[in-house]
Amino acid sequence: MSSKARKKKPKVKKIKWADKKWITCVAPRSFNNKEIGEIIGLEDTIVGRTVENLLYDFTGKYSDISLKLIFKVTNVNFGNGRANTLFFGHQYTSDYIRSLIGRGSSKIQTIKNLTTKDGYLFRVTGICTTIKRAQSSQIDLIRKIMDEVLREFASLYNHEKFIKAMISRELDNQIQRVAKTIYPLSNSVIVKSKLVSIPEGGEDKEVPDDQFDIVEVDVKRSRKSEIKRSERINVKNLWKPRSAPQPSDKKTESTSSEENPSEESEE
Repeated sequence: MSSKARKKKPKVKKIKWADKKWITCVAPRSFNNKEIGEIIGLEDTIVGRTVENLLYDFTGKYSDISLKLIFKVTNVNFGNGRANTLFFGHQYTSDYIRSLIGRGSSKIQTIKNLTTKDGYLFRVTGICTTIKRAQSSQIDLIRKIMDEVLREFASLYNHEKFIKAMISRELDNQIQRVAKTIYPLSNSVIVKSKLVSIPEGGEDKEVPDDQFDIVEVDVKRSRKSEIKRSERINVKNLWKPRSAPQPSDKKTESTSSEENPSEESEE
């Protein structure tokens, strides 16, 4: 077969740098429509790309520097060079997660798919770390508490307020408030979240306030892990340093005998 008879491959049009354009990405309305970065590309290649920012860029607090926010581009206006985004997830840095787990402690992790009140589906990863090593029955019960609190909290609020609860650590405090009755916790953190699906016609709105209801969860303890309120482990006792050894009775007796040798000789 000659080379002339072979089919020629269609020529691929080369994309020139002049055809691309810098697009400014804008955060959702619940994040006050703040400009979060720029992306360069063609009009049909920008939708679906993600932009990462630190929570520090929104709050200005140094304590928020280890939390990364991920936004996904939903639509582009190539004329004015702006693109709208939605919250796609968050994740703590790996070094921060490693710092939560101390030697001799137990790490309790759960991964759940949660549906908010307005139909948004999130995949959430949370961890709890104990002060000392916990028993397996206590670990199972704390994981169950984490699942129930997350499920109840997601069913109460729309996705905007659920995101606010994860970022502001309100959800972490809700879990720790219940789980610490089983065993003292050193940390409770929602380390990662990802938006899995969006309902039809879903829109992002402003969060009206930062107030959240307290989630009540009925905890059914087993025999092994049952701890009454009066018998809960005191966290201060676990961190209490060892006291200096006190002198024994034998030493006191020997010192007293040395001071009065005449009494022993008389006997």
